[in-house]
Amino acid sequence: MSEAQRIGKGGGPRSLRWMQRGSRVRTLETAVAVESPAAKGREPLADDSRPDTSRPRMIGSSGSRRRSARAGMLGGLLWALFPLGELPVVDLVLTPKGLLAYYSLGYLWATLLLLTGLHGLHGFHRRSYGWLGTVGFYVSFVALVLAFAGGALEMTKTATTNTVSIVAYWTVLMSFFMLTLGSALLGLAITEKVHDPPSYLGGLLLSIAVPLGFLFVFAAGAAWDFDFWVGLTVPYGAAWLLLGYALSKATSTVAQHSPTSGQYGRRRTIRWRRMLRG
Repeated sequence: MSEAQRIGKGGGPRSLRWMQRGSRVRTLETAVAVESPAAKGREPLADDSRPDTSRPRMIGSSGSRRRSARAGMLGGLLWALFPLGELPVVDLVLTPKGLLAYYSLGYLWATLLLLTGLHGLHGFHRRSYGWLGTVGFYVSFVALVLAFAGGALEMTKTATTNTVSIVAYWTVLMSFFMLTLGSALLGLAITEKVHDPPSYLGGLLLSIAVPLGFLFVFAAGAAWDFDFWVGLTVPYGAAWLLLGYALSKATSTVAQHSPTSGQYGRRRTIRWRRMLRG
């Protein structure tokens, strides 16, 4: 007779209950061992609600889009203020090198920031605004690249020879013509699918104000002066102040309600421990 049988025979009902409880514990331990990640060769869950644990790629992409939103807002602000450099008082205050630095910061660097913001906006909304927004994104992206190239060529020509480049002028003008088309398509897609107020107003500015600004440049016959840049950069910059703010808020909201957040991870860990305890 085994030891367990002798204990059960001599201990009565209490010993029998003890044996049954021990059997359930051993069975549960066996099941946990079989179902555990280590037994199946899987990696354990990374989220244990501690702040120093690794987070999935979704959190990284949210941080990247938040930085893109801030870049878009800063670039939009710089473009909205860029025509101020054409005021006569600026020529009295800044030296030629100061003017060159102003244009480099307010136009070239701002264009790069807008490209970053546009990429983040497309990454966030591409599943919602469909082919219309996708076409508008690509046309706008190419237009901003050409606007940067034309502006860089013009500033280089001005710094070296102090003359105006016709090639740079037409490159910038054609880039803003493409940007008008791309902005109209992207703005229509945003206003149709995205209905929060900042995004909707930003989409309206893209689809209406940017084309009107381009028409204003032709109507005024402006060339490299205050009216020229007001019609080209101010509407698009104002639109990106709204779109960047909306993208930043939307990205923060998605990150807070993500199933990878710490609060969800704590609830999941507690639920798992309760299941193990029976």
